Amino acid sequence: MISGTADLRLLFVTRATSGVGRRMESILATLQTRKRDSVQIQRVDADVEADLVGRLGIEQIPTLVFVKDQRSVARIAGRATLEEIETVLATIAAA
Repeated sequence: MISGTADLRLLFVTRATSGVGRRMESILATLQTRKRDSVQIQRVDADVEADLVGRLGIEQIPTLVFVKDQRSVARIAGRATLEEIETVLATIAAA
């Protein structure tokens, strides 16, 4: 899932076998609709992109990595609510 053309990117690192990750898909679909112009959402399969997961130091699946100006600026490990994600996005936007 990739959307938006913004400078802020949200990497959704998950696995096909992650039940929590599958449940978060609907949250991210809602976020994609709300923030289409300000956030690009990209799904990353941890099994396929193991090198990237290692470079990012991800230890828990799923993890959301917020990337601005090609730098990781925040992350949420484990299950996240829409409100939690939007709070992080607002904090990044205000910085």
